[in-house]
Order: sequence, then structure tokens, then C-alpha cells
Amino acid sequence: MATLLVLAGSGCTAASEEADTRGYRLAPPRSVGEYKEYRRYGNIHVGTVDCAGEPTDADCYAAKTELRGIGIEPDDANRIVHEATGTGADYVTGGLDADGTRHLVFRGLQGQIPDPGEAVARMFRSIEKDERFPFSFDYTKWVGGPETFELENSADAVMRCRKRLHTFKDVYRNSVTRTPGVICVWADHSTVAATGLLNASPSRPAELTAELYRTSRVRM
Repeated sequence: MATLLVLAGSGCTAASEEADTRGYRLAPPRSVGEYKEYRRYGNIHVGTVDCAGEPTDADCYAAKTELRGIGIEPDDANRIVHEATGTGADYVTGGLDADGTRHLVFRGLQGQIPDPGEAVARMFRSIEKDERFPFSFDYTKWVGGPETFELENSADAVMRCRKRLHTFKDVYRNSVTRTPGVICVWADHSTVAATGLLNASPSRPAELTAELYRTSRVRM
């Protein structure tokens, strides 16, 4: 989700450009394009939880799996960003129950990321397991491979988007196929994030994800 490594000038310039994406954290904005935030998730540790000393097995299981809405399994989070913290937000156009309402989901991790391209690939592998709320849908069919998009003024950042179809059974048990949804993932040296948007071609989700990249990253 790396063709984006456009490092110009001397070796010193390349090093400074790479360093430019280190030391950021994620703070989801209140709006993205035409989408307005209606739910936000705070920064929490999403690495593997040590169950030693937990009062009950049920408590330990909840601590390991719920992640308060971030939707990334602890083992996956550790593989993507070691000792990561996670955050996210849900966005909507119009009212939550209005006709034609569209939803955009945003989930991210922050920490030290040596290889942004590998972080993007690992995030996609986690999502492609089709088990990760809020990106999970029954009977998902991916369409083609990830398409690379450029992020402005970030020579060492990587962003890729991929389409998929969602099929389900209606009340009459007929098979229904939705128009493609799109998952986009970016990574740089301190953040990796995924967005999901239904009923869209890749260009609009890529634009919204690029806007989130510009507006959600803040210096620590």
C-alpha cells in the first residue's frame, strides 16, 4: 500500500528528509473533507498484554482482545509497530441515520517504524485476514493488487489503496454484491494508519487518506 522513495540532493538532504517523519503522533482531526467525526478513540497501548496477575481469565481475555475500538489484534500490532499505541476515529456525512449517509473509518498506530513499506504490507496482511473490526466484512473479495499513491512532501512515506467487493445474503437469501469498498494504508517512520470507505473508487479514499496524513500527524 516502494516507489515513493524520491530522495533528492546530497546524502545529508536525504537523511534530513527521512528524519522529518520521525517523532510524530496521531491526533485525528474533527473533520476530513465532507466527513465529520462522530466517535473518537484515545491513545492506548495495543501490544501484547501479559496476563500474569490478572484477577480472572475473562478479564485477561478482554484486555488482550477488545482494544477499545482500535480493532488491531495485539500480536498484529507488535509486528507492525513494536510497543505501539493506537488511536482512531469514525467519520460520517450527514446524520448517522439519514438516507445516503456514508461512513469513513480511520485507525492508526504510532511508534518507531524502521521500514514504512514493510509496515504497510503488514497492516494489509492484518486487514486481509478479514477478522479485524472495523474493516471486517463477510464474503470479501479483493479486486486486484494494492495501488500506490504519492504523499506530498513526504519522501519516505508510503501509501497504498486496494479495492474489494462485499457480498451478502438479503432477507430473501439472494446474493447481493456491493460496489467496491476501498482500504488505504500509509506508513512513515513514526505512524501507520488505515482507512476504510465503502462504495467508492480508489481516487476519493486516497484523497481523504492523504488529507488525514497531513492533518492527523502532530509533533510529539
